[in-house]
Amino acid sequence: MHEGSGPSLEQPTWLRFLFAYKLLPGWMPEMVAVTWLVIAILCIGAIIASRTLKLRNPSRFQAFLEFVVVSLDNFVRNIVGAESRTLTPIIGTVFIFILSLSLVGLVPGLTSPTANPNTTVALALMAFLLVQYYAISRQGFVNYIKHFLGEPLWLAPLMLPLHIIGELARPLSLSIRLFGNIFGEETVIAVFVLIVMIVLKGFPLPLQFPMMLFAIFGGFIQALVFSMLVCIYIAVALEGHEEHH
Repeated sequence: MHEGSGPSLEQPTWLRFLFAYKLLPGWMPEMVAVTWLVIAILCIGAIIASRTLKLRNPSRFQAFLEFVVVSLDNFVRNIVGAESRTLTPIIGTVFIFILSLSLVGLVPGLTSPTANPNTTVALALMAFLLVQYYAISRQGFVNYIKHFLGEPLWLAPLMLPLHIIGELARPLSLSIRLFGNIFGEETVIAVFVLIVMIVLKGFPLPLQFPMMLFAIFGGFIQALVFSMLVCIYIAVALEGHEEHH
Protein backbone atom coordinates (compact mmCIF):
# COMPACT_ATOMS: atom_id res chain seq x y z
CA MET A 1 0.00 0.00 0.00
CA HIS A 2 1.35 3.35 -0.96
CA GLU A 3 2.64 5.65 1.73
CA GLY A 4 0.24 8.33 2.90
CA SER A 5 -2.96 6.39 2.29
CA GLY A 6 -5.67 6.34 4.95
CA PRO A 7 -5.00 2.91 6.48
CA SER A 8 -1.22 3.40 6.63
CA LEU A 9 -1.71 6.24 9.11
CA GLU A 10 -3.52 4.04 11.59
CA GLN A 11 -2.65 1.17 13.84
CA PRO A 12 -2.62 -1.84 11.48
CA THR A 13 -5.15 -4.64 11.95
CA TRP A 14 -5.53 -8.04 10.36
CA LEU A 15 -8.13 -6.47 8.04
CA ARG A 16 -5.32 -4.70 6.18
CA PHE A 17 -5.37 -7.43 3.54
CA LEU A 18 -8.64 -5.90 2.29
CA PHE A 19 -6.65 -2.82 1.28
CA ALA A 20 -3.58 -4.74 0.11
CA TYR A 21 -5.69 -6.72 -2.37
CA LYS A 22 -7.65 -3.60 -3.44
CA LEU A 23 -10.91 -4.98 -2.01
CA LEU A 24 -11.38 -1.62 -0.27
CA PRO A 25 -10.12 1.78 -1.50
CA GLY A 26 -6.82 2.95 -0.06
CA TRP A 27 -8.23 6.30 1.05
CA MET A 28 -10.67 4.62 3.45
CA PRO A 29 -9.59 4.63 7.13
CA GLU A 30 -8.96 1.13 8.42
CA MET A 31 -11.25 1.70 11.40
CA VAL A 32 -14.16 1.88 8.93
CA ALA A 33 -13.47 -1.74 7.96
CA VAL A 34 -13.44 -2.72 11.64
CA THR A 35 -16.72 -0.86 12.14
CA TRP A 36 -18.29 -2.74 9.22
CA LEU A 37 -17.05 -6.00 10.71
CA VAL A 38 -18.77 -5.18 14.02
CA ILE A 39 -21.98 -4.23 12.18
CA ALA A 40 -21.90 -7.50 10.23
CA ILE A 41 -21.38 -9.56 13.39
CA LEU A 42 -24.21 -7.78 15.23
CA CYS A 43 -26.61 -8.13 12.28
CA ILE A 44 -25.81 -11.82 11.74
CA GLY A 45 -26.13 -12.47 15.47
CA ALA A 46 -29.50 -10.70 15.58
CA ILE A 47 -30.80 -12.68 12.59
CA ILE A 48 -29.68 -15.99 14.07
CA ALA A 49 -31.07 -15.14 17.51
CA SER A 50 -34.44 -14.03 16.10
CA ARG A 51 -34.88 -17.31 14.21
CA THR A 52 -34.38 -19.47 17.28
CA LEU A 53 -36.81 -17.73 19.64
CA LYS A 54 -39.08 -19.95 21.73
CA LEU A 55 -42.12 -19.06 23.79
CA ARG A 56 -41.63 -22.07 26.02
CA ASN A 57 -38.39 -23.36 27.48
CA PRO A 58 -36.19 -20.61 26.02
CA SER A 59 -32.49 -21.22 25.81
CA ARG A 60 -30.05 -19.51 28.14
CA PHE A 61 -28.94 -17.27 25.29
CA GLN A 62 -32.53 -16.18 24.62
CA ALA A 63 -33.07 -15.59 28.33
CA PHE A 64 -29.95 -13.42 28.38
CA LEU A 65 -31.14 -11.42 25.37
CA GLU A 66 -34.56 -10.91 26.95
CA PHE A 67 -32.88 -9.71 30.13
CA VAL A 68 -30.83 -7.21 28.10
CA VAL A 69 -33.90 -5.92 26.25
CA VAL A 70 -35.98 -5.56 29.43
CA SER A 71 -33.11 -3.83 31.24
CA LEU A 72 -32.60 -1.35 28.39
CA ASP A 73 -36.33 -0.66 28.21
CA ASN A 74 -36.49 0.02 31.96
CA PHE A 75 -33.41 2.20 31.71
CA VAL A 76 -34.87 4.34 28.92
CA ARG A 77 -38.37 4.41 30.45
CA ASN A 78 -37.04 5.75 33.76
CA ILE A 79 -35.60 8.74 31.91
CA VAL A 80 -38.04 9.58 29.11
CA GLY A 81 -41.26 7.95 30.31
CA ALA A 82 -43.84 6.76 27.79
CA GLU A 83 -41.68 7.88 24.86
CA SER A 84 -39.54 4.81 25.56
CA ARG A 85 -41.71 2.73 23.21
CA THR A 86 -40.09 4.56 20.30
CA LEU A 87 -36.76 5.37 21.92
CA THR A 88 -35.78 2.00 23.41
CA PRO A 89 -34.93 0.41 20.02
CA ILE A 90 -32.82 3.43 19.09
CA ILE A 91 -31.03 3.91 22.42
CA GLY A 92 -30.62 0.14 22.84
CA THR A 93 -28.98 -0.10 19.43
CA VAL A 94 -26.69 2.83 20.23
CA PHE A 95 -25.66 1.24 23.55
CA ILE A 96 -24.91 -2.19 22.06
CA PHE A 97 -23.14 -0.66 19.05
CA ILE A 98 -20.86 1.59 21.10
CA LEU A 99 -20.11 -1.22 23.56
CA SER A 100 -19.20 -3.56 20.71
CA LEU A 101 -16.99 -0.94 19.04
CA SER A 102 -15.17 -0.35 22.32
CA LEU A 103 -14.64 -4.03 23.17
CA VAL A 104 -13.52 -5.18 19.72
CA GLY A 105 -10.17 -3.52 20.35
CA LEU A 106 -9.45 -6.15 23.02
CA VAL A 107 -9.31 -8.79 20.27
CA PRO A 108 -5.68 -9.27 19.17
CA GLY A 109 -5.13 -7.77 15.74
CA LEU A 110 -8.04 -5.34 15.93
CA THR A 111 -8.50 -1.82 17.25
CA SER A 112 -11.47 -0.01 18.76
CA PRO A 113 -13.11 2.39 16.29
CA THR A 114 -14.22 4.46 19.29
CA ALA A 115 -10.53 5.14 19.97
CA ASN A 116 -10.65 7.22 16.78
CA PRO A 117 -12.19 10.71 17.02
CA ASN A 118 -13.82 10.34 13.60
CA THR A 119 -16.04 7.56 14.93
CA THR A 120 -16.98 9.33 18.15
CA VAL A 121 -17.74 12.59 16.32
CA ALA A 122 -20.01 10.70 13.91
CA LEU A 123 -21.83 9.05 16.82
CA ALA A 124 -22.18 12.37 18.62
CA LEU A 125 -23.57 14.08 15.51
CA MET A 126 -26.08 11.25 15.12
CA ALA A 127 -27.16 11.77 18.73
CA PHE A 128 -27.35 15.54 18.17
CA LEU A 129 -29.65 15.12 15.14
CA LEU A 130 -31.79 12.63 17.07
CA VAL A 131 -32.29 15.13 19.91
CA GLN A 132 -33.17 17.91 17.46
CA TYR A 133 -35.65 15.62 15.68
CA TYR A 134 -37.49 14.81 18.91
CA ALA A 135 -37.43 18.44 20.01
CA ILE A 136 -38.93 19.73 16.75
CA SER A 137 -41.41 16.86 16.26
CA ARG A 138 -42.75 17.08 19.83
CA GLN A 139 -42.59 20.85 20.44
CA GLY A 140 -43.30 22.06 16.94
CA PHE A 141 -40.90 24.24 14.96
CA VAL A 142 -42.28 27.53 16.30
CA ASN A 143 -41.99 26.48 19.95
CA TYR A 144 -38.57 25.01 19.18
CA ILE A 145 -37.37 28.42 18.00
CA LYS A 146 -39.04 30.14 20.97
CA HIS A 147 -37.03 27.89 23.27
CA PHE A 148 -33.82 29.26 21.75
CA LEU A 149 -35.01 32.86 22.05
CA GLY A 150 -35.89 32.42 25.73
CA GLU A 151 -38.16 34.50 27.92
CA PRO A 152 -38.65 37.42 28.16
CA LEU A 153 -38.27 38.02 24.43
CA TRP A 154 -36.17 41.17 24.85
CA LEU A 155 -33.36 38.94 26.16
CA ALA A 156 -33.29 37.01 22.87
CA PRO A 157 -30.01 38.65 21.65
CA LEU A 158 -28.32 37.25 24.76
CA MET A 159 -30.16 33.93 25.13
CA LEU A 160 -29.99 32.85 21.47
CA PRO A 161 -26.19 32.56 21.24
CA LEU A 162 -26.06 30.95 24.70
CA HIS A 163 -28.61 28.29 23.72
CA ILE A 164 -26.84 27.64 20.42
CA ILE A 165 -23.49 27.23 22.16
CA GLY A 166 -25.10 24.93 24.72
CA GLU A 167 -26.59 22.72 21.98
CA LEU A 168 -23.30 22.54 20.07
CA ALA A 169 -21.37 21.75 23.25
CA ARG A 170 -23.37 18.53 23.72
CA PRO A 171 -22.00 16.59 20.73
CA LEU A 172 -18.55 17.98 21.44
CA SER A 173 -18.57 16.67 25.00
CA LEU A 174 -20.07 13.32 23.95
CA SER A 175 -17.39 12.73 21.32
CA ILE A 176 -14.42 13.85 23.44
CA ARG A 177 -15.50 11.87 26.50
CA LEU A 178 -15.96 8.63 24.57
CA PHE A 179 -12.79 9.03 22.51
CA GLY A 180 -10.60 10.04 25.45
CA ASN A 181 -11.59 7.14 27.67
CA ILE A 182 -11.35 4.38 25.06
CA PHE A 183 -8.14 5.77 23.55
CA GLY A 184 -6.58 6.02 27.01
CA GLU A 185 -7.47 2.42 27.87
CA GLU A 186 -6.06 1.09 24.60
CA THR A 187 -2.88 3.13 25.04
CA VAL A 188 -2.26 1.75 28.52
CA ILE A 189 -2.83 -1.82 27.30
CA ALA A 190 -0.39 -1.24 24.43
CA VAL A 191 2.21 0.11 26.87
CA PHE A 192 1.93 -3.00 29.05
CA VAL A 193 2.33 -5.23 25.99
CA LEU A 194 5.47 -3.31 24.98
CA ILE A 195 6.86 -3.68 28.49
CA VAL A 196 6.44 -7.45 28.24
CA MET A 197 8.02 -7.57 24.78
CA ILE A 198 10.94 -5.18 25.38
CA VAL A 199 11.73 -5.10 29.09
CA LEU A 200 10.77 -8.67 29.97
CA LYS A 201 12.07 -10.05 26.64
CA GLY A 202 8.77 -11.73 25.83
CA PHE A 203 8.42 -13.46 29.20
CA PRO A 204 4.79 -14.71 29.35
CA LEU A 205 3.65 -12.37 32.14
CA PRO A 206 0.19 -10.94 31.26
CA LEU A 207 0.71 -7.46 32.72
CA GLN A 208 -2.04 -6.14 30.45
CA PHE A 209 -4.69 -8.57 31.72
CA PRO A 210 -5.91 -6.42 34.69
CA MET A 211 -6.12 -3.42 32.38
CA MET A 212 -8.11 -5.45 29.85
CA LEU A 213 -10.64 -6.30 32.57
CA PHE A 214 -10.84 -2.63 33.44
CA ALA A 215 -11.29 -1.81 29.73
CA ILE A 216 -14.31 -4.14 29.58
CA PHE A 217 -15.83 -2.34 32.56
CA GLY A 218 -14.86 1.05 31.13
CA GLY A 219 -16.35 0.25 27.73
CA PHE A 220 -19.63 -0.71 29.38
CA ILE A 221 -19.67 2.48 31.47
CA GLN A 222 -18.87 4.71 28.49
CA ALA A 223 -21.62 3.15 26.37
CA LEU A 224 -24.04 3.55 29.28
CA VAL A 225 -23.06 7.18 29.89
CA PHE A 226 -23.37 8.04 26.20
CA SER A 227 -26.83 6.46 26.00
CA MET A 228 -27.94 8.04 29.27
CA LEU A 229 -26.91 11.54 28.19
CA VAL A 230 -28.77 11.18 24.90
CA CYS A 231 -31.87 10.12 26.84
CA ILE A 232 -31.50 13.08 29.19
CA TYR A 233 -31.15 15.53 26.30
CA ILE A 234 -34.32 14.12 24.72
CA ALA A 235 -36.14 14.15 28.08
CA VAL A 236 -35.34 17.86 28.43
CA ALA A 237 -36.83 18.45 24.97
CA LEU A 238 -39.93 16.47 25.92
CA GLU A 239 -40.32 18.50 29.11
CA GLY A 240 -40.37 21.61 26.98
CA HIS A 241 -43.14 20.04 24.92
CA GLU A 242 -45.18 19.28 28.06
CA GLU A 243 -44.75 22.83 29.34
CA HIS A 244 -46.25 24.23 26.14
CA HIS A 245 -49.33 22.02 26.66
